[in-house]
Amino acid sequence: MTKVRDIIEAYFSKNQPEDLQKSFVLWLCEARDSLEKDEVLFGIWENIQADADASTEQSFRDVMAKASGESTSHLAVRRAWKKWSRAAAVLLLPLLSMALTYVYMQHHNASQNADLQWTECIVPNGELRSVTLPDSSKVQLNAGSILIYPQHFGRTRQVYLNGEAYFSVTHNRQHPFIVKTGDLNVEVLGTVFDVSAFANDEQSFVTLESGKVNVQFRDNRHPAVTLSPNEQVCLNHIKGTVEKRTVNVAPVIAWTQGNLIISRLRIEEIARIIERKYNLKVYVNSGRYPNELISMKLMHDEGVSEMMEILQDLVPKLKYKIENDELYIY
Repeated sequence: MTKVRDIIEAYFSKNQPEDLQKSFVLWLCEARDSLEKDEVLFGIWENIQADADASTEQSFRDVMAKASGESTSHLAVRRAWKKWSRAAAVLLLPLLSMALTYVYMQHHNASQNADLQWTECIVPNGELRSVTLPDSSKVQLNAGSILIYPQHFGRTRQVYLNGEAYFSVTHNRQHPFIVKTGDLNVEVLGTVFDVSAFANDEQSFVTLESGKVNVQFRDNRHPAVTLSPNEQVCLNHIKGTVEKRTVNVAPVIAWTQGNLIISRLRIEEIARIIERKYNLKVYVNSGRYPNELISMKLMHDEGVSEMMEILQDLVPKLKYKIENDELYIY
């Protein structure tokens, strides 16, 4: 599965916060990868077996009427609609309305002379990537991660993350730095920390190496958590729980050196890590290992075969087979 498909399918898999909806739609309307975006959108539409009725199309015309004669970003949205037509209406009308409002506010804000331009960094499975942000903050992105950020920061430095990233933030007390994920807001001034928030993982983590961060939860069911160095907060999406604990940071950020340290994970969770690290599609007979909690360490120069041999030592009944780009665990 490509990163474009990952972004779109992850987006439609659950309700997203308003600010992520805005950044998603602006990204979706860009010309880059337009053919693949079209293909994925029509695939989703066909799966839900929906169509745009007259009221939907009229609603869209009302939205577009507000855009007449406005900025080039509005025109991009209009071109996108013309291209995706009736199928896109069912999926995108609420999102396009929100994006249009966002662009409209920017266009009429006297303090801004141009629309905000977004940059997305999409890291394929099997790779790591480093990014320098407009304020000189450094970010290292893990495999299978997506970072979206503006080309120029405003009063608040906001970035959007799906995946895992290690941040070294340039200190600026007048301009707070905020990492936004589907479930968390992490606010800092200047510090070093790790955020792991993959859309399809059961848990999200924020781990602090130095400085101080404030973690807010988007569902408002949990109070904000402030972390000091060597502390971690874990949000469990399945149980709906939040846990703050003291940790050794080194194993958490081992991935930045290409190493892998796994602590008490189920085989299904390890399968997702394998997919990202080695760019393989993994199939697991999940019913065979329901109670196995696995811990292991893998160095950067060890491949998937070495990893599977270690797993076989830890889980003696485990068997596996690699065929082309697919791994079967049974």
